[in-house]
Amino acid sequence: MSERPQDVQDVVQDVKDVLVSEVFSAIQGEGALVGHRQVFLRLTGCNIRCVYCDQPEALERRPGPCRIERTPGRRDWDDVTSPLPFADVVRAVDRLWRAVPHHSVSVTGGEPLLQAARLAGLAPLLAERGHRLSLETNGMLVDGLARVLRWLSHVSMDVKLDSVDAQGVSLAVHRRFLELAVAACPTSVKVVVGAGTRAQELEEAVAMVAEVAPAAEVFLQPVTPFGEVTEAPTPERVLELHDRALRLHPGTRVVPQTHKLIGQL
Repeated sequence: MSERPQDVQDVVQDVKDVLVSEVFSAIQGEGALVGHRQVFLRLTGCNIRCVYCDQPEALERRPGPCRIERTPGRRDWDDVTSPLPFADVVRAVDRLWRAVPHHSVSVTGGEPLLQAARLAGLAPLLAERGHRLSLETNGMLVDGLARVLRWLSHVSMDVKLDSVDAQGVSLAVHRRFLELAVAACPTSVKVVVGAGTRAQELEEAVAMVAEVAPAAEVFLQPVTPFGEVTEAPTPERVLELHDRALRLHPGTRVVPQTHKLIGQL
């Protein structure tokens, strides 16, 4: 599997706006921060196309519609047009943050590091207002991570399995990303597993995490059928994959997309 180039990253130096899909308050449903209330800042654009992606509206990095929640959790949207000036994003996040206690701001996508230069301008404006920033990322854009890492309180990175995502992402790319993240910030790893997950591929991924970041938790997330994916792994298959992962890295847990279970966005 070949490594993907880094030239897809945003290299704009003087832009003071950012492409945003939505800003809202919800309960985190995945990974290490599951159950925490967060403000979600969803940026637009992604460099890969996972077959199970449930945010197709956030895949293309281009101007377009954006929705901003007025009241935390009420889904009472204001419709605006993206890109948004930094000041507007800060106001939208800050209004939700101060209305209800929140754990952190989830900077998500799409792939937020596709706009790393813009995010490097926005992040300090959020951080100086006391907003802890948690990055949700596909774990590929190492240079982009380096631009924003100083402002982050947590990184939740994916390790993509080709037998599930069909994107040919190199494990070596994920290794470099994890090495950089874990050296500077609390980091957790999410691995989506499906009905066709190859056990050897999963073991290689988990072994890499155990070697690079033995203190990092790994979250196996059974795929939620969506789009082209019509089948979830059976409970027996999930248990088998968990058994294999635990032998390599005891800090491995199984957590499904709990926000789907409780009807959150």
